Order: sequence, then C-alpha cells, then structure tokens
Amino acid sequence: MRIEIFTRRSQLPELMEGSATHSAHMFGVLEKSNGCKPYMLVAYDKDGKEIGHLLIAKRRDIRLFPPVLSYWYSILGEGIYREGCNNREEIFSMFMEKVFDMFDFRHAFIEVQNIEDSRFAYGTFNKHNFIPVRDQRMYISLHSKSPTERLTRSYRAHIRKAESNGVTYRRAMSAGEIDAGLQLLRNYYMSKTRRTLPGKKALQAMLYNEDGTLSDKASLFIVQYRGKTIGSSICLYDKERANLAYSCGLRKRYPMQYPGIMAIWAALTDAHRNGYPHFEFLEVRNISRLHANFVNTLLNYGGKQVGTLRWYHFKWNWINKILRAIYV
Repeated sequence: MRIEIFTRRSQLPELMEGSATHSAHMFGVLEKSNGCKPYMLVAYDKDGKEIGHLLIAKRRDIRLFPPVLSYWYSILGEGIYREGCNNREEIFSMFMEKVFDMFDFRHAFIEVQNIEDSRFAYGTFNKHNFIPVRDQRMYISLHSKSPTERLTRSYRAHIRKAESNGVTYRRAMSAGEIDAGLQLLRNYYMSKTRRTLPGKKALQAMLYNEDGTLSDKASLFIVQYRGKTIGSSICLYDKERANLAYSCGLRKRYPMQYPGIMAIWAALTDAHRNGYPHFEFLEVRNISRLHANFVNTLLNYGGKQVGTLRWYHFKWNWINKILRAIYV
C-alpha cells in the first residue's frame, strides 16, 4: 500500500465518490479560498487501484489584536474508502502519519472533526496524544416522514404565514440571483465571530463548474419578498446526504416574513424533493453556549442531535499531556 499527496486540482486523479467534504469539487473550493491550501491524500493498493482518500486543509489565521499569525491543519471527517473496505482505521492511521510528516514548528495544531463514529480511529488519536472535545452533529431523516410532518407546530404556522404574506423561495438559477444571495450571506457573516464564510472566489467555485455551468455538488437558495432577496442558504450534496453549509435572513428588518426560517426550509424541501434520505446541518458545534439558540432553532425542523468528538493535537506536547489529563 502506498500513499500519494496531491496539491493541485489539475493533478488530481479520478477519485471515488462519497462525502462532499472530501470530493475533488471541495478541493477546488479550498484551492481558491484565502489563507487555505488543500492536500489530497490518496491510498493505493499493490495493483495501483484507489483504496481511499482524505482531504485536509492547511489554514492560516491573522489577528491584529493580539498580533498573531498561525497555521493549522483541518480535517473534516474520516475520508472516503472503497466499498467493503475492512481496514479503514489502518488506512486512516497511515494518512495521519503523513499529516505529522508535514506538521512542523510553524503549525499550531491539528483539528479533526465531523467523525461520524466517535470510536473510529480511537487508538490512532490516543497514540498521537490528541485531545478529545465533546461535539455534536445534527441531521434530519427525510426517508420516513416528509419535512412538513417533522416541523413543530409553531414553525409550521410561521411558514404558512410567510407564504400567505407573499414570500417565495427557490433554487437560484441565474447569475443575478446567485450574486444577490451571496451578497446577503457576506453581509450577514461579516458580523459573526464564531462562524466564517469563504471568499467570493471560493463560493463561486462551490456553485459553478470550471466551464461556467451550475454545479450539481452545491446549490444556493434565495428567499424573496416583493422582488427583494431577504434570505439565502447554500447546500452541499453527496451520494446520500444534503448538507446545509450556510444560511441567513434579514429577520430584524422582515420579522413577519421569517426569512431565516424560510432560507433553511427552501434547502430542506428541495433535498426531500430530490430524494436525499438525510439532511445535515454542518454549522452545528457544541463548543459554546452562544450556539444554543441556533441549535434550538434547528430542533424545530425535527432535527436529531448525535454526540461525537472533535480531536486536537498541539505542537507543544506538554500542552497535550495537560489537556489529556483534564479531558480523557
């Protein structure tokens, strides 16, 4: 078994399909993101056939106060593996060894999150003195009940009232609609300290193919009232899941139109209409009480919370040992 590392989209071989966060399309998005460099780690068997791959991102953070320039590696999930592969943890362990080969004095830490099974690669994380932090994921099952059946009574009333007030929602299909939705998202996330939005080039790479056509890996939804865009959301797609990545609404200016609720509702109903069995909210992170209201909002759509772990490894091993004594 061998592992190769690719750093450019043009160099990528044909990869297996699976999670949206480890796709070649996401590699292209990260490649155009400011302060980010993607690496695709691909494992091959002795016959030269792909066994699995893992996308990692080297990120840069610049802060003026206090003045700090830091780099770290971010890994979203365990990767994609060949169907029927029974040594996924062994391959993941080899991927992590490659990450540590790239991990030098300039990098502050390694972050691994969105692991579906909290027991996955537990031995590998312990071996490298990773610190586990409680996290959560939230999703909705769309295969057994319709989105309307899962709504709470209050949210069902809010959506009916918004529609009766003249609010419309749909998938953005024209360049003008997409630009309006992206501008609304940028204005909203500009004031958020715990949630960030990629740059304009990265978002366009997310929504468009290289030839300029609309991508089938991501969609932007807009909520309109009297011809004005008052809500927007972006959804990413893989084989069996739609993933809500970003959403916003002008709820203070249009309180009776419920633009934030409708922005999520637009993506959710579209996913159900297109046959996706699961819908996940990517922004949910149980690391701050500031997100309690956001989590409660998602529960009104019928969301289910699943506990998981987020793993950290710092370059200073004495910090790892102290934190492991506290958290493990």
